[in-house]
Amino acid sequence: MKATVTEVSTFIPTTAIINIAPQGNLIVSAISVRDRLVKNCIANNIKKIIIPDPSIKADKSYTEYANEKSATVEYVKDITAANIGPRDTILYVEDGFLVHNSLLETFLTSGAKVLKYPSSGKIIFARDNFETQADTIYSENEILSGNPFHIYPIQEDNLSEARARLFKWLDKPSDGFISKTLNRPVSTFFSKIFADYPIHPAYFTTLTALLAGLMTYVLITGRESGILWGCVLFHVASVADGIDGEIARAKFQASLNGAKLDTTIDMITNILFMGSLSYALWSTYGDEYLILGVYIVLLALLGVSLMTSLLYFGPGGGRFDILANTIRMHYLGRPILLKIFNFCNYCLKRDAFAFIFALFGLFGFGRYIPEFLIFGLTIWNFAIILNARTILKLKQPIEEV
Repeated sequence: MKATVTEVSTFIPTTAIINIAPQGNLIVSAISVRDRLVKNCIANNIKKIIIPDPSIKADKSYTEYANEKSATVEYVKDITAANIGPRDTILYVEDGFLVHNSLLETFLTSGAKVLKYPSSGKIIFARDNFETQADTIYSENEILSGNPFHIYPIQEDNLSEARARLFKWLDKPSDGFISKTLNRPVSTFFSKIFADYPIHPAYFTTLTALLAGLMTYVLITGRESGILWGCVLFHVASVADGIDGEIARAKFQASLNGAKLDTTIDMITNILFMGSLSYALWSTYGDEYLILGVYIVLLALLGVSLMTSLLYFGPGGGRFDILANTIRMHYLGRPILLKIFNFCNYCLKRDAFAFIFALFGLFGFGRYIPEFLIFGLTIWNFAIILNARTILKLKQPIEEV
């Protein structure tokens, strides 16, 4: 008779054992499906991954990396030869599935004993070994049913769809409306192509910096046509800015230094646009734009300086999105106010105003951009000042609410 398990507790595995399947050898964006599971385990702080494979001639082990973390990977002919200590807690993983990077973390923190693929009932992550799984009936509170969209069973004839599914998973909770509907589809189109090659994400961060330099040159030297194309290039830089992060997430190459560099390039690009656009408007339309330009650059530098200082003396690091996340915390339990804030925040995010300014440039309304910049920067600085005390008290960055 099959047993019914009732006990549920938190789970912090030290070791993972992967039950290999032929589909695990198939490649999705330059990484095999099995290696993706390995890297997912490493990203969740599992320090040893054991892969029993009767077909290998000799046992082997190596160090694998994911998102600046590392672990030992052991291929063994027989699981009894694996180096498993009596105090090791083990996660059992089914091979042959492409899973969303966040799914394993969700399982480990859920208290569930197994995570199943809803369409087939197949167990993908489990606390129990593979034999026990087959002989156990799990209660509802022990089963975590994964989002069907976040799990994809791999076959030789569906690799193209698997690749497309992987890159649909790469959006971020902080993405604004324009980013979700326009920027991400464009940036992931290029990310899918470049992810098949051994190109580090930092090269695409450099591409964004080069686009910022080209934008600045066009604005400073192009007069009226320069204003048009400079605004368009600012939007292009905003779209290209997503490529490095998408490839990093797709290939488990995310890093703290990479995030810091990306944020720095973003801020420099924004300030270069504001300064060079102000110069272009001044040289084209007259002295009143010089005064507006000085206000814009000073407000931008003030905001960047305040946020950098707050991050340094508060949580000790993180992205500027911490301001929006802090404000959201104030509106928890007040859904109407939260929706109003989210709408206003999306309108003030770079993806939105870069797109709007590109339209302004294309239709010859570039001279009206400074007023919008002053309005947005003033609100941003006031929001920073009003929430400074809360940010300073934080010990770590707040996740998106």
